[in-house]
Amino acid sequence: MKPPAYETKRIIVVPTLPTTQEAAFQLSKEELRHYNDEGYVVVRDVVTQKHIDQIKARARQFALGDLPEGSEAMVVRDVRVARGMIQVDDPEEGLWKFMFPDRYDELFRKYASTPKLLDAAQSLLGPDLVAFLTMMIYKPPGVVEAVHNYHQDAYYFPFGPHDLVMGTWVALDKVDAENGTLRVIPRSHKLGLVKHVTPEGSEINAGVFAVEGYDESPEEVVVELEPGDGVFFHSHLLHKTGGNSTQRHRRVMTVHMASARCKWINQPIHYFNMRHVRGQTYAGCV
Repeated sequence: MKPPAYETKRIIVVPTLPTTQEAAFQLSKEELRHYNDEGYVVVRDVVTQKHIDQIKARARQFALGDLPEGSEAMVVRDVRVARGMIQVDDPEEGLWKFMFPDRYDELFRKYASTPKLLDAAQSLLGPDLVAFLTMMIYKPPGVVEAVHNYHQDAYYFPFGPHDLVMGTWVALDKVDAENGTLRVIPRSHKLGLVKHVTPEGSEINAGVFAVEGYDESPEEVVVELEPGDGVFFHSHLLHKTGGNSTQRHRRVMTVHMASARCKWINQPIHYFNMRHVRGQTYAGCV
């Protein structure tokens, strides 16, 4: 997959009042500065514990085979489990992710409309928002090899401008260096898109690309989060997740956000499951 040929002058986010819906929560000027300068910002308590418990309970049902009709492809096992390289007694401990659970389940469909999630996104991208590529992602306990190498999400996205596209990564468990939390290279969002390669080896999950030369970078920041905390990051920010050397779960919810003013580079691609979640829509845009 080639990166989208989309070049644009960087857009600096400034605090503005919403024009279509008043946000109950807004990022501070310092948080906006951090996002602009460093490429990411940590927001505490994005999701409540009650909401987390509901997500975990529904995910447990899915893992045990209680699935919505026609949703079998949503369940993606870790490649090591799928190939019989690792045996697990608990099927949930063998998962890589639930892909597009919002297509099949109301609880997951509503996740992208979580109020504080949208309010923070509105502070960064403006009042008109589209959500896409919803996933619940696991790290199998005790599998230190389950590494997702450094990459830029925008490599996958054939629409832009990329300054108006970002990822959101919300912890459902306590996440740290030992169980596979997010690691970032601050200020790498200013590089533009860089070359990605397909990692070699039989233990690489399908569809994964990587950027070489940044592992063990002295600039790397390990982002540790409590359940419900989230990271909002620019689509060009280099980021990775490590393996899970513990017996603890590492479950996170991810959904990407884009300004509803973004445009496709060529033809629209329905794969991303884009849904308008706040503000206005615009003709000819995503």
